[in-house]
Amino acid sequence: MIAIVDDDPGVRGSLDSLVRSVGLAGRSFSNGEALLCCGEESRIACIITDLHMPGMTGIELLAELMRRGWRQPVIVMTAFPTDAARAQALGGGAQAFLTKPIDPDVLLEAVERAIA
Repeated sequence: MIAIVDDDPGVRGSLDSLVRSVGLAGRSFSNGEALLCCGEESRIACIITDLHMPGMTGIELLAELMRRGWRQPVIVMTAFPTDAARAQALGGGAQAFLTKPIDPDVLLEAVERAIA
């Protein structure tokens, strides 16, 4: 299962449709807190998260996943990329850092690399 964490319901829906179009199961979460308390971490193969969200940011979610011992690869995406954010995400353990609007092929390649 690919977990999709984004506060924008349109983005969640689009990404869910994209991962399902290649035969992967998706599950959407409106924020990091919802993912962390879903109780399905053993079913999750990869996490795609937005960087800028109300409450817990994608960087904070990444740090909390590491603190809790979750080992799933994480892909961070943002519409407002900066070198500092990229360095923070990748330095914090993210598998990839992608810029919105997301190129579907680039995202699917990142997911394939992450779950390989």
